Amino acid sequence: MKKLKAVISVLALCTLTGCTDAVAKLPGSSETLFSVGSKSVTKGDVYTMLKSSSGAVTAITNANKVISREEIEVTDEMKEQAKSTLDSYKTYYGDTFTTYLEQMGMNDEEYLNDYLIPSLQAEKLTGKYIEENFAKVVSMYGPIKATVLTFTSEDDANAALSELKDGSKDPATAAKDHNSTSTGTSEIYTIESTDIDSTVRTVMNSAKPEDGWTMVPASDSSSYVVLKVDDSDVENYRDEAIEKLSSITNITNDSTTYWFKKYGFHIYDKVIYDAVAADYPDNLVQNMPADEETPAASEAPAETEEAEAKE
Repeated sequence: MKKLKAVISVLALCTLTGCTDAVAKLPGSSETLFSVGSKSVTKGDVYTMLKSSSGAVTAITNANKVISREEIEVTDEMKEQAKSTLDSYKTYYGDTFTTYLEQMGMNDEEYLNDYLIPSLQAEKLTGKYIEENFAKVVSMYGPIKATVLTFTSEDDANAALSELKDGSKDPATAAKDHNSTSTGTSEIYTIESTDIDSTVRTVMNSAKPEDGWTMVPASDSSSYVVLKVDDSDVENYRDEAIEKLSSITNITNDSTTYWFKKYGFHIYDKVIYDAVAADYPDNLVQNMPADEETPAASEAPAETEEAEAKE
């Protein structure tokens, strides 16, 4: 198993650091790993199989691990969360999970540090991308904090509007008392929010907190929305906005491209290149136009990965 892990490490190393040929070559490829009867399986056989079946995901996973390690600090909260996840796996899967770790040649600590914690770090990359490009992202997606109540009846909407304006009821109560399923909580809305109508969004964009409550018929007249902009200064709800923006697919994709450009991700092996192009197009940055706003990496990730592989 240790020899197999070594083969996987070399696969990741060749992908990240690059090899001179169009197809990466594995040193010692003729070395026999195991035999079954008269048939011997070499490191080269396993490498070819792994490259075809999991070369792309291995390259992306290891690159993400390198980038996350450089950009995201491991916090006590992450350690606790990872430990909790590990404990839940062990409780739920029992001996099956223990066997899985043994087959992978890992113990609990290695699984925690090599898989669970890096995964939590990687989840933070989109948020950090937004932080570093906050003005640009906000300009594109326009996050606004507002309370939105949706009614199917114009009479219900007007009744709720009247009560909200005179302060006799709070949003949650006004919604409930007039046949609305809206929660009445203040939320962040962006141009990607699919739960509000385009007409409603237009009104929301032009409204100010001091305008108070207003009623807007949906563009298709199928519903009536009573809304109030609670805050239009994104700096007042920055953390909430980042959390909301982090869930937008386009931003997640932009974040991926941003970080992989910053760290100069480059694939030299054609088999892996084609697989990444098909399955991870946002990660394949080597042929993308240069972006002057993308900062240079503080350290070369290839050197970091190479040092680990040698260890």
